[in-house]
Amino acid sequence: MTKPQTISSLFGASALMLLLACGGGGGGGSQGPAAATGLTYTDPTSGTFQLKKNAAFSSSTKLVLDLVAVNAGSGAGTAFHLTADTSKVSWAKVQDADTEYVRNGTVFADLGSVPQALKGKVSGNILQVVVSQKGLAGSQTLNGTLATVALSLKSGATAGAVTLDVVSGRAQILMASGATDPLTITKGTLTAQ
Repeated sequence: MTKPQTISSLFGASALMLLLACGGGGGGGSQGPAAATGLTYTDPTSGTFQLKKNAAFSSSTKLVLDLVAVNAGSGAGTAFHLTADTSKVSWAKVQDADTEYVRNGTVFADLGSVPQALKGKVSGNILQVVVSQKGLAGSQTLNGTLATVALSLKSGATAGAVTLDVVSGRAQILMASGATDPLTITKGTLTAQ
């Protein structure tokens, strides 16, 4: 074999080894972000009003959240708006048979006769919620679950952080005094995995 043929053979062998080391022929391009198969949520660790995971109703693809009050005085109702990244999740009913996108918690045990102030409305990426007793006379100690809401993972959603926020200026608590006070809701971290 001549010197030019030897060099040519070495280049050919080197190119073949490089091609095999890189995965061979065919595509070699990025496959895009991985599709998520479940939702994970880390509860907040502080705050008088917290969005906490309800483990009894949650599943791998549905996250059920309780709005929990911790020694917040006495009151008769609450209203709040939440937003979520609707490219990854959608607002859902806690159980499919529910008539509303919200469930009453354990604090406001008696919402009175029909019609009740229990409403959950979805508008785009916003969930609007109201849960209230009738009148102030039966105000309750605000220590426990005020309301329960849910999110479902969308099919084909990509893995990664999922935005979940409280709409500023759209969260209030009806106190026993009749005052409607601003409500600061602490949320945890939501991820599609």
